[in-house]
Amino acid sequence: MNREQADIVSKVCCFFEPIKETVNGKNICVCLSGGADSVSLLYLLNTISTKFDYSVSACHFNHMIRGEEADRDELFCKKLCEKLGITIYCGRDDVPAYSKLYGKTLEEAARECRYAFFNRILSKNHVDYCATAHNMNDDAETLIMNLIRGSGSNGASSIAPINGNILRPLLSISRSEIEDYLANIGAEYVFDSTNDSNDYTRNYIRHVVLPAMSKINPNVAEALSRYTESCRADRDYFDSLVDDNIDADLTKLHKALCDRIILRKYKDFSGKILSRYSLLEIEHALQSDIRRIISVNSMHEAVIQNGRVDFYIKTNSPDYEFEPQIIQFGENNVFADRVKVFVSDKDFENDLFINKIVISQILSFDNIIGDIKVRSRREGDRIFVLGINKSVKKLFNERKIPKEYRDIIPVFYDEEGIIYIPFVGIADRAFPRNNKTQKTVTSVFNTIDKERWSNAYEK
Repeated sequence: MNREQADIVSKVCCFFEPIKETVNGKNICVCLSGGADSVSLLYLLNTISTKFDYSVSACHFNHMIRGEEADRDELFCKKLCEKLGITIYCGRDDVPAYSKLYGKTLEEAARECRYAFFNRILSKNHVDYCATAHNMNDDAETLIMNLIRGSGSNGASSIAPINGNILRPLLSISRSEIEDYLANIGAEYVFDSTNDSNDYTRNYIRHVVLPAMSKINPNVAEALSRYTESCRADRDYFDSLVDDNIDADLTKLHKALCDRIILRKYKDFSGKILSRYSLLEIEHALQSDIRRIISVNSMHEAVIQNGRVDFYIKTNSPDYEFEPQIIQFGENNVFADRVKVFVSDKDFENDLFINKIVISQILSFDNIIGDIKVRSRREGDRIFVLGINKSVKKLFNERKIPKEYRDIIPVFYDEEGIIYIPFVGIADRAFPRNNKTQKTVTSVFNTIDKERWSNAYEK
């Protein structure tokens, strides 16, 4: 092994040293495209596998974008793994069709399909980690893309070296080092013809923007890599503060921390990134003393009150239908956490919840058939109360229940039908009359505006 080979192996070892106990005895699957980066990663991880006591496998995803060339890449990967005695898992998806169906760019569609395949590999093939071949140049390109799009400091962190079960051991290694390494060990690899096209944003940055920047600083990729490392350290620090202050009064925190808590809450709730416009709206609403509800998008809304921000699914969203769920003894989150349902053997302490509507009723469980479940109302719902089979819609109207809240009033039912609806009533067979088994069922409504509700609430 010459000096250049030793240097690149040493850098990869530095990546694994802090996590050596974590990867010990695990299976690491290399995401193998057949290109220079992923081929080098396969050889490198295979070389040091004994040192860190993990096993190596590989996976290849055919995006079905380049026809015969893509098939050639898949065959190359299979033969390479056969040569090295490494198990390979192959998959494919029609990325162009996926892109058209969901209105995404080809780059976005390819990434989503590819990572969905990686997740399947992780869950079904006794694979503990997937390793991708992102290198220092990829890191620099991603940073530039994020900055151009107006990303904040989180975007400046660029590509995470470790993200859950995804490992990226080559982030400290440049593309030129990778090519030199492959030349030194005499390894072959394939070339993706789409890498030559400047129609893709990343390729334009790779072929035009970075070369222009290198005229100012020949080591621009390394310089940008140092910047992203600094941003990652800052992000790790702020993330620890977010963990400690997730339920704090946001009006008492610095804007930098407040914003991160809001962004984290929305990401945890929806899996998506909150828009800058919505973030600014929420910041403004936090300065008000009154409760505010802000529309985030067609599906989601933010509720701001008492220095807190919580996200919910809109009850009037035409694209969402609440799924029925079984109610367990204790605490239950219902309708995407818009309502909490507590089932207990004793009276509920209503003063635990401030500025929320709390409805408690004692129900008899003697005549319950099967599990108690909860769902939102349905057309034609009826409840048997005081010997009369009554229309739920009519009862809602009689009690002046605001229409925008009717879909988050839980309908409790069992195999025989509806047994209880808050604000409406208890079915005769669940009404408590010196029964053996009685429990308190309490519904706490998290997103109901008390002022708008007042007429119904007083009843």
